[in-house]
Amino acid sequence: MPSKPRPPGLSRVEDCVRWARRRIEGEVLRPGMRLPSVRALARQRGVSPFTVVEAYERLVADGYLEARRGSGFYVRERAVAAPASEPPVGSVIDLDWLMQNMLESGAAQGPGLGVLPASWLDGAQLGAAIRALGREGRWLDSGKPHGYGPLRSLLQQRLAELDILAQPDQIVLTTGVAHALNLVLAALVKPGDAVLTLDPCWFGALGIVAAHGARVVGIACGADGPDLAELERRMAQERPRLMVLSTAARNPTGLSLPESIVVRILALAARHDVTVFEDDVYADLCGSRVTRAAALDRLDRVVYAGSFSKTLAANVRVGYLAANAELARKLTNAKILTGFTTPELNERLVHKLLAERRYDKHVEGLRERLAGQRELAKRMFAAEGVEILGDPADGMFLWANMRADTNRLAVRCREQGILIAPGSLFTAQQAPSTWMRFNVTAQVDKRMRDLLFA
Repeated sequence: MPSKPRPPGLSRVEDCVRWARRRIEGEVLRPGMRLPSVRALARQRGVSPFTVVEAYERLVADGYLEARRGSGFYVRERAVAAPASEPPVGSVIDLDWLMQNMLESGAAQGPGLGVLPASWLDGAQLGAAIRALGREGRWLDSGKPHGYGPLRSLLQQRLAELDILAQPDQIVLTTGVAHALNLVLAALVKPGDAVLTLDPCWFGALGIVAAHGARVVGIACGADGPDLAELERRMAQERPRLMVLSTAARNPTGLSLPESIVVRILALAARHDVTVFEDDVYADLCGSRVTRAAALDRLDRVVYAGSFSKTLAANVRVGYLAANAELARKLTNAKILTGFTTPELNERLVHKLLAERRYDKHVEGLRERLAGQRELAKRMFAAEGVEILGDPADGMFLWANMRADTNRLAVRCREQGILIAPGSLFTAQQAPSTWMRFNVTAQVDKRMRDLLFA
């Protein structure tokens, strides 16, 4: 058998050694696993058995393998290098740090999480719906470009309840708000363009905008809304293509924008030809009557985005966007080119829950439960003399001034298995901050309270 091609200057033995080392170091071959027999690898690599024996013996000498008489060669358990010392706080606490810790199973507690507790979600209801879909035999259906039609029709009705009037062909299903924002950025924004956000802002939006090569320009936003004079000045100076905006139960503050402020933001956007991306991922957790930008604008220059991942389950990746008909077609084409279609099985699942009216009862219970937890959290901060921005009435977050560097507080808490979300992550500059986002569903025991308010 002719030998396999190998890099110039590499002997047959060295080629076999490299073949094995790559698989061991890449954990394709793990400790305790048996390597191919000498004859099997010789046939596979097109070399003589003597070549393989010499390669295996070198790997034994280097500590990669151990030979077991009469059995063959096995991957040896190797000593794990000690972890490097922890880098300075400023380089530890960044978007990657928070995302990795939020998704890590060991960080399942703490006020820094961005989701509702699993115990609050209706797993039994989801399981029953999934089993029903399985009996209907809908596992193999492919998705549609805009998404599952019956779900888009239901979303048309739900959007109308918010005074957002859209035809089904103006609604495009996504895997979530992040997916929707990626599509809008790909369609409208070029590298180097400016994108406006309110400051503080959802860290995910900041990361997504930066990943597209755009420049994030933050506009300071207090309890009463953004600095409108600063907003107008920045629009004139930066000539942004897009503004990312949340009107209801904003992440990270939990505050909603007054209608008068939204009207003025839209007037400035029209004057400076800026498209507005309205992130309303917490819409169903908002019990107050909040006027959405998309309702006032009638989807002229506003792209409205929502999702069911916060209220059903993080793994049910079904979201949607609504836009004017021309832009909706453009975004649908971008969706097809970047990821084909969205999973119809998930879309059918959400449709079933909405159509059977179980979902509305579920979110009503979530809003009531959040209201109770929110008041408890406010009282806790008041007792500790800690300032809360404004008086949030919806959603799951409060924005708290901890009177200390929350980057350092995050490191101290994480060492005790508790996750917090420091304020630095919610601004474009990521400068150290005394503020932090607090998830009101967190169960704060004495140990956690001592850490937070030391």
